[in-house]
Amino acid sequence: MKSEWNKLDNAAKIFPAAQSKKDTQVFRFSCELYKTVNKGLLQKATEDTLEEFDIFKSILRRGLFWYYLEESDIKPIVREEYKIPCSLIYQRNNHKLLFEVTYYRNRINLEVFHVLTDGTGAMNFLKTLVSNYLTLAENVEDSGVDYDASSTQKSDDSFSKYYSGKISSKQENNPVAYKIVGRKYPDDKLKVINGMVDVKKVLEESHKYNATLTAFLSAVLIKSIIDEMPVRSKGKKPITILIPVNLRNFFPSVSARNFFCLTYIQYDIKKHGEDFETMVDVINTQLKSKLKAEKLLGTIDTYSAVEHNVITRIVPLVVKDFFLRIAYRMSGRSVTATFSNIGIVKMPENMNKFIKCFNVYISTDKLQLCSCSFDGKLTLGFTSQFISSDIEMRFFRELTSRGINVELTSNIHDDERND
Repeated sequence: MKSEWNKLDNAAKIFPAAQSKKDTQVFRFSCELYKTVNKGLLQKATEDTLEEFDIFKSILRRGLFWYYLEESDIKPIVREEYKIPCSLIYQRNNHKLLFEVTYYRNRINLEVFHVLTDGTGAMNFLKTLVSNYLTLAENVEDSGVDYDASSTQKSDDSFSKYYSGKISSKQENNPVAYKIVGRKYPDDKLKVINGMVDVKKVLEESHKYNATLTAFLSAVLIKSIIDEMPVRSKGKKPITILIPVNLRNFFPSVSARNFFCLTYIQYDIKKHGEDFETMVDVINTQLKSKLKAEKLLGTIDTYSAVEHNVITRIVPLVVKDFFLRIAYRMSGRSVTATFSNIGIVKMPENMNKFIKCFNVYISTDKLQLCSCSFDGKLTLGFTSQFISSDIEMRFFRELTSRGINVELTSNIHDDERND
């Protein structure tokens, strides 16, 4: 029987070319329970969950002109955590599933290669996995997670659905951004620092500035970077925060595949100064301006135009990879750090008492902040390869100074943090 296949969505096309040991294009979504994980039950829950997400059964293949996803019958094997977060998943000529499920004590980890899905798709998979696991482990009724979609809908390419064929008249010009520098771990180790806070406290602080949570936390991140910036560097280049945008919030879609775009938030110290209230206002204004359906539709058209270009179609994949790799590196020059806000995680009420929190981490060769909230708790996860943690610590101290208590955890020892 011939295997079914799917072409990559437009956002996914760059990830095979862009991935490296330093930036694996892998993200980790975790759920911490109050009880120790049972490996056998987690294996059963993983197999059950996979039957609900056909696209996750895929392996990545190389064609003459494009990569594509091919359905496989490979069985996912649950293992105890055995490697650093966000390690390589896809390796050429090593055909295996593009996700892994591991566990450590009371924590369930889902790691996914970005070519398969985005943050929303991964979180929906994890929520379903946790729901299936708790149904088995705690004998609770499975009332279903808030994700109503058929198998076909989960595999939809929403970029193709909303591509209008129009040529975007104006491309965003992003200047070279300030670059965080410092010594990195020699073995490409990804450092993780996670802070847990009361989401109500953060929202209250955000509302003092008439800003969204994303704008407020972006301002705290920018302030933390400025406070650690050498004086001689201030004002020379803007600080640019890259923010992924979930397009499902603007265009109806229940796809479990990639459906996001990127927006660049820039702060020019020379122009705006170092006043925190100004930072929040500038960022909030930019977000309001950029996060409009008509502008995002233009971004979708831009993403999709490459695939629909006749000349691009006939260029061999090896050549495409070469230029996509260069394009990815060039775009990286316009980014200081990235902030991804996954939003509120909702689980069936009868399962909340078994769950402590959810966490999100993403691979990076720069500085990455991810956030999500569950049951009143907001987790803020930093990842980087820098040995110094000064920016992260300034970020959390800034929150503490505003009356927001922070519970910190990390995968590094105190003597490593500022070595």
